[in-house]
Amino acid sequence: MSAVNFVVIGGGAWGTAVAVHLAKMHDDVVLVPRDESKAKALRDAHENTERLPGIPLPESLMIDADFAVHITSETILCLACPTQGLAELCAQLQRIHLPKIPVISLMKGLGKDSLQLPSQVIQSFLPQVLIGSLSGPTYAREFAKGLPAAMVLGADETLNFLPPLFSNSVVKVSFSEDRIGVELGGCLKNSYAIGAGIIEGLQLGDNARAAYLASALAEMVKIGTYLGGKKDTFYGLSGLGDLIATTQGSWSRNRQIGFEIAQGHSIEHLLQSGTVEGYSSLLYFHDVLQKASMLQKASIKAPILDALYAIFYKNCSVCEVANNLVTAC
Repeated sequence: MSAVNFVVIGGGAWGTAVAVHLAKMHDDVVLVPRDESKAKALRDAHENTERLPGIPLPESLMIDADFAVHITSETILCLACPTQGLAELCAQLQRIHLPKIPVISLMKGLGKDSLQLPSQVIQSFLPQVLIGSLSGPTYAREFAKGLPAAMVLGADETLNFLPPLFSNSVVKVSFSEDRIGVELGGCLKNSYAIGAGIIEGLQLGDNARAAYLASALAEMVKIGTYLGGKKDTFYGLSGLGDLIATTQGSWSRNRQIGFEIAQGHSIEHLLQSGTVEGYSSLLYFHDVLQKASMLQKASIKAPILDALYAIFYKNCSVCEVANNLVTAC
Protein backbone atom coordinates (compact mmCIF):
# COMPACT_ATOMS: atom_id res chain seq x y z
CA MET A 1 0.00 0.00 0.00
CA SER A 2 1.70 3.16 -1.17
CA ALA A 3 -0.46 5.85 0.45
CA VAL A 4 -2.90 4.83 3.15
CA ASN A 5 -5.81 6.56 4.74
CA PHE A 6 -7.43 5.57 8.03
CA VAL A 7 -11.18 5.54 8.55
CA VAL A 8 -12.29 5.00 12.16
CA ILE A 9 -16.00 4.21 12.49
CA GLY A 10 -17.32 4.88 15.99
CA GLY A 11 -17.38 8.20 17.81
CA GLY A 12 -17.24 6.84 21.35
CA ALA A 13 -14.33 7.30 23.72
CA TRP A 14 -12.13 4.56 22.26
CA GLY A 15 -12.85 5.31 18.60
CA THR A 16 -12.15 8.99 19.21
CA ALA A 17 -8.94 8.21 21.10
CA VAL A 18 -7.63 5.99 18.30
CA ALA A 19 -8.51 8.60 15.67
CA VAL A 20 -6.71 11.30 17.70
CA HIS A 21 -3.66 9.05 18.01
CA LEU A 22 -3.58 8.24 14.29
CA ALA A 23 -4.11 11.87 13.25
CA LYS A 24 -0.93 12.82 15.09
CA MET A 25 1.02 10.51 12.79
CA HIS A 26 -0.86 10.41 9.49
CA ASP A 27 -2.30 13.08 7.21
CA ASP A 28 -5.44 11.31 6.06
CA VAL A 29 -7.53 10.17 9.04
CA VAL A 30 -11.34 10.26 9.19
CA LEU A 31 -13.45 9.79 12.31
CA VAL A 32 -17.00 8.62 11.60
CA PRO A 33 -19.56 9.16 14.39
CA ARG A 34 -23.03 7.59 14.30
CA ASP A 35 -24.83 10.46 12.52
CA GLU A 36 -24.38 13.94 11.12
CA SER A 37 -25.62 15.71 14.26
CA LYS A 38 -22.90 14.00 16.27
CA ALA A 39 -20.33 14.83 13.57
CA LYS A 40 -21.33 18.50 13.66
CA ALA A 41 -21.08 18.59 17.46
CA LEU A 42 -17.54 17.18 17.30
CA ARG A 43 -16.50 19.65 14.59
CA ASP A 44 -18.01 22.64 16.39
CA ALA A 45 -16.50 21.81 19.79
CA HIS A 46 -13.18 20.48 18.44
CA GLU A 47 -13.48 17.75 21.06
CA ASN A 48 -15.74 14.88 22.06
CA THR A 49 -17.47 16.69 24.92
CA GLU A 50 -19.65 13.68 25.72
CA ARG A 51 -17.04 10.89 25.84
CA LEU A 52 -13.61 12.58 25.99
CA PRO A 53 -14.11 16.09 27.35
CA GLY A 54 -10.98 18.21 27.53
CA ILE A 55 -9.10 16.28 24.81
CA PRO A 56 -8.71 18.54 21.74
CA LEU A 57 -9.18 16.97 18.33
CA PRO A 58 -6.25 17.54 15.94
CA GLU A 59 -6.95 20.11 13.22
CA SER A 60 -6.02 17.54 10.58
CA LEU A 61 -8.62 15.02 11.77
CA MET A 62 -11.59 14.95 9.40
CA ILE A 63 -15.01 14.20 10.91
CA ASP A 64 -17.75 12.95 8.63
CA ALA A 65 -20.75 10.68 9.23
CA ASP A 66 -20.65 9.48 5.60
CA PHE A 67 -17.93 6.84 5.62
CA ALA A 68 -18.53 5.50 2.11
CA VAL A 69 -16.96 8.48 0.34
CA HIS A 70 -13.69 8.04 2.22
CA ILE A 71 -13.09 4.32 1.66
CA THR A 72 -10.75 3.41 -1.18
CA SER A 73 -8.49 0.47 -2.01
CA GLU A 74 -5.81 2.14 0.15
CA THR A 75 -7.98 2.46 3.27
CA ILE A 76 -7.28 0.86 6.64
CA LEU A 77 -10.73 0.61 8.19
CA CYS A 78 -11.02 0.54 12.00
CA LEU A 79 -14.31 -0.42 13.63
CA ALA A 80 -14.98 0.94 17.12
CA CYS A 81 -18.76 0.74 17.34
CA PRO A 82 -20.52 -0.99 20.27
CA THR A 83 -20.49 -4.74 19.67
CA GLN A 84 -24.29 -4.88 19.75
CA GLY A 85 -24.33 -2.65 16.66
CA LEU A 86 -21.58 -4.44 14.74
CA ALA A 87 -23.85 -6.64 12.60
CA GLU A 88 -25.87 -3.62 11.46
CA LEU A 89 -22.70 -1.70 10.60
CA CYS A 90 -21.28 -4.66 8.68
CA ALA A 91 -24.52 -4.89 6.72
CA GLN A 92 -24.05 -1.24 5.70
CA LEU A 93 -20.45 -1.91 4.70
CA GLN A 94 -21.57 -4.94 2.74
CA ARG A 95 -23.82 -2.77 0.61
CA ILE A 96 -20.96 -0.55 -0.56
CA HIS A 97 -18.90 -3.56 -1.71
CA LEU A 98 -15.65 -3.02 0.15
CA PRO A 99 -12.44 -3.87 -1.68
CA LYS A 100 -9.92 -6.30 -0.16
CA ILE A 101 -8.71 -3.91 2.53
CA PRO A 102 -7.64 -4.35 6.17
CA VAL A 103 -10.60 -4.13 8.56
CA ILE A 104 -9.41 -3.85 12.16
CA SER A 105 -11.70 -4.51 15.09
CA LEU A 106 -11.15 -2.20 18.07
CA MET A 107 -13.94 -3.92 20.02
CA LYS A 108 -13.82 -6.12 23.13
CA GLY A 109 -17.07 -7.99 23.37
CA LEU A 110 -19.51 -10.29 21.60
CA GLY A 111 -22.17 -9.70 18.99
CA LYS A 112 -25.54 -9.02 20.62
CA ASP A 113 -27.59 -11.77 19.01
CA SER A 114 -25.03 -14.11 17.50
CA LEU A 115 -22.66 -13.99 20.51
CA GLN A 116 -19.80 -14.25 18.04
CA LEU A 117 -16.40 -12.62 18.37
CA PRO A 118 -16.13 -9.36 16.38
CA SER A 119 -13.88 -10.91 13.72
CA GLN A 120 -16.42 -13.69 13.20
CA VAL A 121 -19.23 -11.18 12.72
CA ILE A 122 -17.11 -9.17 10.28
CA GLN A 123 -16.15 -12.28 8.31
CA SER A 124 -19.75 -13.42 7.98
CA PHE A 125 -20.68 -10.16 6.24
CA LEU A 126 -17.38 -9.22 4.57
CA PRO A 127 -15.52 -12.41 3.61
CA GLN A 128 -13.32 -10.56 1.12
CA VAL A 129 -11.56 -8.26 3.62
CA LEU A 130 -8.41 -8.81 5.69
CA ILE A 131 -9.46 -8.94 9.34
CA GLY A 132 -7.43 -8.02 12.41
CA SER A 133 -8.11 -7.31 16.08
CA LEU A 134 -6.28 -4.58 17.98
CA SER A 135 -6.38 -5.05 21.74
CA GLY A 136 -4.51 -4.47 24.98
CA PRO A 137 -4.63 -2.45 28.21
CA THR A 138 -5.74 0.91 26.88
CA TYR A 139 -7.81 3.40 28.84
CA ALA A 140 -9.16 5.78 26.21
CA ARG A 141 -8.48 9.06 28.05
CA GLU A 142 -4.84 8.21 28.79
CA PHE A 143 -4.34 6.98 25.24
CA ALA A 144 -5.83 10.14 23.73
CA LYS A 145 -3.59 12.28 25.94
CA GLY A 146 -0.54 10.58 24.48
CA LEU A 147 0.55 8.65 27.56
CA PRO A 148 2.64 5.48 27.00
CA ALA A 149 0.74 2.36 25.99
CA ALA A 150 1.25 -1.01 24.34
CA MET A 151 -1.16 -3.08 22.25
CA VAL A 152 -1.16 -6.20 20.12
CA LEU A 153 -2.62 -6.72 16.66
CA GLY A 154 -3.96 -10.21 16.13
CA ALA A 155 -4.23 -11.05 12.45
CA ASP A 156 -3.12 -13.24 9.60
CA GLU A 157 0.51 -12.83 8.54
CA THR A 158 -0.62 -10.74 5.54
CA LEU A 159 -1.26 -7.83 7.94
CA ASN A 160 2.12 -7.90 9.70
CA PHE A 161 2.97 -4.56 8.04
CA LEU A 162 0.35 -2.72 10.11
CA PRO A 163 1.86 -2.42 13.64
CA PRO A 164 4.40 0.27 12.64
CA LEU A 165 1.54 2.34 11.20
CA PHE A 166 -0.13 2.36 14.64
CA SER A 167 3.09 2.87 16.61
CA ASN A 168 5.09 5.95 17.59
CA SER A 169 7.59 6.91 20.27
CA VAL A 170 5.13 6.26 23.13
CA VAL A 171 2.80 3.62 21.67
CA LYS A 172 4.13 0.19 20.80
CA VAL A 173 1.98 -2.19 18.78
CA SER A 174 3.22 -5.76 18.42
CA PHE A 175 1.95 -8.48 16.09
CA SER A 176 0.40 -11.87 16.80
CA GLU A 177 -0.98 -14.47 14.42
CA ASP A 178 -3.36 -15.58 17.20
CA ARG A 179 -6.30 -13.35 16.34
CA ILE A 180 -8.79 -15.56 18.18
CA GLY A 181 -6.70 -15.51 21.36
CA VAL A 182 -6.31 -11.73 21.18
CA GLU A 183 -10.07 -11.31 20.89
CA LEU A 184 -10.89 -13.85 23.59
CA GLY A 185 -8.57 -12.13 26.06
CA GLY A 186 -10.22 -8.78 25.42
CA CYS A 187 -13.65 -10.36 25.84
CA LEU A 188 -13.04 -12.59 28.89
CA LYS A 189 -11.48 -9.83 30.96
CA ASN A 190 -14.77 -7.91 30.89
CA SER A 191 -16.50 -10.61 32.94
CA TYR A 192 -13.59 -10.94 35.36
CA ALA A 193 -13.61 -7.17 35.88
CA ILE A 194 -17.13 -7.49 37.31
CA GLY A 195 -15.82 -9.92 39.91
CA ALA A 196 -12.99 -7.54 40.80
CA GLY A 197 -15.55 -4.82 41.39
CA ILE A 198 -17.53 -7.09 43.69
CA ILE A 199 -14.44 -7.79 45.79
CA GLU A 200 -13.76 -4.08 46.00
CA GLY A 201 -17.37 -3.29 46.87
CA LEU A 202 -17.39 -5.86 49.66
CA GLN A 203 -14.10 -4.42 51.01
CA LEU A 204 -12.48 -7.84 51.12
CA GLY A 205 -8.98 -6.36 51.09
CA ASP A 206 -5.72 -6.54 49.16
CA ASN A 207 -5.11 -10.22 49.87
CA ALA A 208 -8.44 -11.15 48.33
CA ARG A 209 -7.84 -8.84 45.38
CA ALA A 210 -4.47 -10.45 44.62
CA ALA A 211 -5.82 -14.00 44.99
CA TYR A 212 -8.71 -13.14 42.71
CA LEU A 213 -6.44 -11.76 40.00
CA ALA A 214 -4.29 -14.91 40.02
CA SER A 215 -7.37 -17.14 39.85
CA ALA A 216 -8.95 -15.07 37.08
CA LEU A 217 -5.83 -15.33 34.92
CA ALA A 218 -5.60 -19.10 35.41
CA GLU A 219 -9.27 -19.49 34.51
CA MET A 220 -8.91 -17.21 31.50
CA VAL A 221 -6.04 -19.33 30.17
CA LYS A 222 -8.02 -22.56 30.56
CA ILE A 223 -11.10 -21.20 28.82
CA GLY A 224 -9.23 -19.28 26.15
CA THR A 225 -7.06 -22.19 25.09
CA TYR A 226 -10.06 -24.51 24.96
CA LEU A 227 -11.78 -22.06 22.61
CA GLY A 228 -8.81 -21.92 20.24
CA GLY A 229 -6.46 -19.28 21.59
CA LYS A 230 -2.77 -19.91 22.25
CA LYS A 231 -1.62 -20.09 25.85
CA ASP A 232 1.12 -17.48 25.45
CA THR A 233 -1.40 -14.95 24.14
CA PHE A 234 -3.21 -14.85 27.49
CA TYR A 235 -0.01 -14.03 29.34
CA GLY A 236 0.49 -11.03 27.08
CA LEU A 237 -1.11 -7.66 26.50
CA SER A 238 -4.58 -8.80 25.47
CA GLY A 239 -4.78 -11.27 28.36
CA LEU A 240 -2.90 -10.45 31.55
CA GLY A 241 -2.27 -6.84 30.54
CA ASP A 242 -5.90 -6.05 29.82
CA LEU A 243 -7.03 -8.07 32.83
CA ILE A 244 -4.89 -5.98 35.19
CA ALA A 245 -6.02 -2.70 33.65
CA THR A 246 -9.72 -3.52 33.67
CA THR A 247 -9.87 -5.13 37.11
CA GLN A 248 -7.86 -2.33 38.76
CA GLY A 249 -8.87 0.79 36.83
CA SER A 250 -11.53 2.96 38.46
CA TRP A 251 -12.66 3.93 34.93
CA SER A 252 -13.72 0.36 34.07
CA ARG A 253 -17.48 0.16 33.57
CA ASN A 254 -17.55 -3.60 34.16
CA ARG A 255 -15.62 -3.20 37.41
CA GLN A 256 -17.96 -0.39 38.48
CA ILE A 257 -21.01 -2.59 37.85
CA GLY A 258 -19.56 -5.25 40.15
CA PHE A 259 -18.78 -2.65 42.79
CA GLU A 260 -22.32 -1.27 42.75
CA ILE A 261 -23.88 -4.75 42.88
CA ALA A 262 -21.81 -5.44 45.99
CA GLN A 263 -23.11 -2.17 47.43
CA GLY A 264 -26.68 -3.43 47.11
CA HIS A 265 -27.83 -1.90 43.81
CA SER A 266 -30.14 -4.04 41.69
CA ILE A 267 -28.77 -5.75 38.62
CA GLU A 268 -31.77 -4.69 36.53
CA HIS A 269 -31.27 -1.03 37.36
CA LEU A 270 -27.54 -1.13 36.59
CA LEU A 271 -28.05 -2.82 33.24
CA GLN A 272 -30.48 -0.09 32.18
CA SER A 273 -27.75 2.52 32.36
CA GLY A 274 -25.86 1.20 29.32
CA THR A 275 -24.03 -1.71 27.76
CA VAL A 276 -22.09 -4.00 30.09
CA GLU A 277 -19.96 -6.20 27.85
CA GLY A 278 -19.03 -8.55 30.68
CA TYR A 279 -22.69 -9.42 31.28
CA SER A 280 -23.44 -10.91 27.86
CA SER A 281 -19.95 -12.42 27.64
CA LEU A 282 -20.54 -14.19 30.95
CA LEU A 283 -23.64 -15.94 29.61
CA TYR A 284 -21.84 -16.99 26.43
CA PHE A 285 -18.78 -18.48 28.13
CA HIS A 286 -20.83 -20.22 30.80
CA ASP A 287 -23.06 -21.84 28.18
CA VAL A 288 -20.10 -22.90 26.03
CA LEU A 289 -18.44 -24.65 28.99
CA GLN A 290 -21.69 -26.28 30.08
CA LYS A 291 -22.31 -27.68 26.59
CA ALA A 292 -18.72 -28.92 26.35
CA SER A 293 -19.13 -30.77 29.64
CA MET A 294 -22.49 -32.26 28.62
CA LEU A 295 -21.03 -33.50 25.32
CA GLN A 296 -17.99 -34.82 27.23
CA LYS A 297 -15.69 -32.77 25.02
CA ALA A 298 -14.07 -31.12 28.02
CA SER A 299 -14.58 -30.60 31.73
CA ILE A 300 -13.24 -27.17 32.54
CA LYS A 301 -13.66 -25.91 36.07
CA ALA A 302 -14.47 -22.21 36.06
CA PRO A 303 -15.54 -21.33 39.63
CA ILE A 304 -15.28 -17.57 39.08
CA LEU A 305 -17.54 -17.60 36.04
CA ASP A 306 -19.87 -20.00 37.86
CA ALA A 307 -20.09 -17.61 40.81
CA LEU A 308 -20.73 -14.58 38.60
CA TYR A 309 -23.31 -16.52 36.60
CA ALA A 310 -25.10 -17.43 39.83
CA ILE A 311 -25.28 -13.74 40.80
CA PHE A 312 -26.51 -12.47 37.44
CA TYR A 313 -28.67 -15.32 36.19
CA LYS A 314 -29.72 -17.34 39.26
CA ASN A 315 -30.47 -14.48 41.65
CA CYS A 316 -27.92 -15.66 44.20
CA SER A 317 -26.79 -13.02 46.67
CA VAL A 318 -23.34 -11.57 46.30
CA CYS A 319 -22.33 -12.59 49.81
CA GLU A 320 -23.46 -16.16 49.17
CA VAL A 321 -20.88 -16.75 46.42
CA ALA A 322 -18.24 -14.15 47.24
CA ASN A 323 -15.92 -16.71 48.81
CA ASN A 324 -15.82 -18.61 45.51
CA LEU A 325 -14.40 -15.54 43.79
CA VAL A 326 -11.44 -15.43 46.15
CA THR A 327 -10.68 -19.13 46.70
CA ALA A 328 -10.96 -20.26 43.09
CA CYS A 329 -7.29 -21.24 42.69
